[in-house]
Amino acid sequence: MEQMINEQNVQTEKNMNAQATSNDRRENAGVKLLIISLLCLLLLVPWFFIRFTISERNSTESSAEQEVYSKWGGQQLVKGPAIRVSGTKDEGNFLLLPETLDITSDASCRSLNRGIYDFTVYDAEVVLKGHFIMPKNMPASQFNRLMLNCWNMEVELSSLKGLTDNPTVKIDGKELTPQDITFSDSRLMWRVNLNSLLDGGSLEYEITIKLRGSKSLNYLPTGNTTNVKMTSDCATPSFCGNFLPTERDVRNDGFDAEWKVLAINRSFSQIVTESKWRNMNLRGGYYLEGEDSGDDSFGVELRLPVEQYQQNERAVKYAYLIVLLTFAIVFFMELRRECPIHPVQYLLVGIAIMLFYTLLLSFSEHLSFLVAYIIATVMTVALLTFYLGGIMHDKKVGLAIGGVLTVCYIFIYILLQIESYALLVGSIGLFAVLAAAMAASRKVEWYKK
Repeated sequence: MEQMINEQNVQTEKNMNAQATSNDRRENAGVKLLIISLLCLLLLVPWFFIRFTISERNSTESSAEQEVYSKWGGQQLVKGPAIRVSGTKDEGNFLLLPETLDITSDASCRSLNRGIYDFTVYDAEVVLKGHFIMPKNMPASQFNRLMLNCWNMEVELSSLKGLTDNPTVKIDGKELTPQDITFSDSRLMWRVNLNSLLDGGSLEYEITIKLRGSKSLNYLPTGNTTNVKMTSDCATPSFCGNFLPTERDVRNDGFDAEWKVLAINRSFSQIVTESKWRNMNLRGGYYLEGEDSGDDSFGVELRLPVEQYQQNERAVKYAYLIVLLTFAIVFFMELRRECPIHPVQYLLVGIAIMLFYTLLLSFSEHLSFLVAYIIATVMTVALLTFYLGGIMHDKKVGLAIGGVLTVCYIFIYILLQIESYALLVGSIGLFAVLAAAMAASRKVEWYKK
């Protein structure tokens, strides 16, 4: 009888120990999850630091870009030609625009260096040809002012600093001397004789301008019919403004593009007041932003797309997905293999993942984004594979986690490249990750006795 009592006591003690062990296991798992959550919050500090660094580097590049462009020549807008007619203070001035405007331009790109940054600039030759006629709907008062005043023909550029040679001007086949051409602000001006125009004829012109600039080359469709033909050795053009080319041919060695714009397509007539003409300027972009002028300029952006900072900014947004996924895998492995992992080791894993984005930013400033991404991925995955295999005392586990991380980084790179479908593909990917986590959690005996 006494022996049976002793056996019962021993069994009771074992049950109590098992229950205590089970309680300890549940408590340890709960505490570990709480600690991991706190570590995720702690990793917000380096995450914000990395995002700030990306923004700061982007700002540094923009400052260097503005400095180079201000010395070389900024965005160019070819505005004109037009015949300016002066009036009284009450009447004001007006400008007569050409009946036809045919523009041919050839832009050659080159790279300028500023520190570690490369910027694309261009040299261009622009030829403007066409003729003026007297508009049939010209009011009598304006026609009389044409009869009584002196007239200037003018072409305006965004900045005369971009001129690389004296312009060549031919009026009715007669070439003007450089002394006949004057400069005021950003305008090229010369006197013209309008006798043939007033007699019902036409005034022919041909203007050749050699200039340099950066970012974009734009035109204003001042002709009643404006035709533009443009060629360049830039293989990555971005057509901008209010009118797209009617024809284009983009090749690896450059592009050809043609535009045709009619007076009915634009927001101003053949006779423009000086105040409205003055508002038709290129401001803060590729378009015209002036009072009642509409957005009537068009052209092409001539520079290599440099988007490493935008891609870094988009990539770092996925940092927490990698952190949470890695922590989840390590946590499940810890429970299944009963191999306790210290919170400091979790923290080191999180820091290694955050360091990936610093490596990516650093390498992408000197190499292409793809090469930088591959290097940062290989370094990070190799480090985590070696470290996790060591702390779990199983190289196969480390290799398995490294394989999962490699797939995750490949998936994120694909998301960065398919911006239009990033939300769709990302949502499907997150669903697959959640399904895998749920499947893995089923095999964990949370209340194992």
